[in-house]
Amino acid sequence: MATKTATDLKVEIDLESLRSMLDDLPGLAQEWDHLGDGERVSWSRDWDQSIGALEVVLQPRYCSGAMTPDQQGRYQAMLQQLEAAAPTLERLGLYLPPMPLEA
Repeated sequence: MATKTATDLKVEIDLESLRSMLDDLPGLAQEWDHLGDGERVSWSRDWDQSIGALEVVLQPRYCSGAMTPDQQGRYQAMLQQLEAAAPTLERLGLYLPPMPLEA
């Protein structure tokens, strides 16, 4: 079983990774049509990995109360940011999680 410290670190990494990708999304959307196929595929794979972490790590830890209050707040804010980005994600053909985007 993972120690609390390792669990906290995994949550921190996954929260920061997804937040960073969401922050980069507006600029990426402007450049998307000018990117090469390789760049789009690479970004899409990174996105899929971050969304996978949302579904497998972040959401279960949030629902079980295993996040710190600070992590819970950042998770809720990230879900709101993800919901606001849904039209852009759909336009770019990027994966949206099949889960409710509310905490």
